[in-house]
Amino acid sequence: MSYQSVMAVLAGIGATLLIAGLAFCLRPRWFFAWLKGTLALALLASGGYAVVVAAGLTQYQSLTGMRTVATVGVARLGPQLWQVTLETEAGKQGRYTLHGDQWQVDARIIHFGGPLTWMKVEPGYRLERLSGRYVSLEQERQATRSVVALNEAAWPDLWALDRQFNLPFVDGVYGNATFMPMADGALFDIRLSATGLAATPANTAAREAVQVWIH
Repeated sequence: MSYQSVMAVLAGIGATLLIAGLAFCLRPRWFFAWLKGTLALALLASGGYAVVVAAGLTQYQSLTGMRTVATVGVARLGPQLWQVTLETEAGKQGRYTLHGDQWQVDARIIHFGGPLTWMKVEPGYRLERLSGRYVSLEQERQATRSVVALNEAAWPDLWALDRQFNLPFVDGVYGNATFMPMADGALFDIRLSATGLAATPANTAAREAVQVWIH
């Protein structure tokens, strides 16, 4: 089921439950006071949670199988100074200046369980940040660092909420990143599956840089 369909279903369920919960609160003769209060709170909580999940899905892309989600191009500007171009599969492109010897891309991945699995909701992902790395540990600690956010922070963030509150039916995967050496003219593909990120060389300059790096 597409994220658009899931968001519509969850938003509809959430709104219905919220309205039903409010109706129970406003019509005390329908239930005994205790039953009314318990059921109303359960409906309000369920409805609110469904709406939060629906809103949170707008920040993520549906992930089905292994596929290329972005490409990274590198151009030298100076010693340990690079222009890195990142283009997502949706066509969004950005150019960034990074310091260091390697580039790194971090992503957030969320998995779903319970009723969301029954609705066949695929895992979701969001590219989080692009940063430069140094090979030297001393430089990594003391030299100029460069970190670029690839997405603006927005609420609700299902990944962050799950890390903080252990949300039901949502599982945020922690520590997903991939990195590669920087070399003038190098081009890399960033591939992603439900298990994580992987970067692969996409041209000769990138392949030669990787060969030097691993040896």
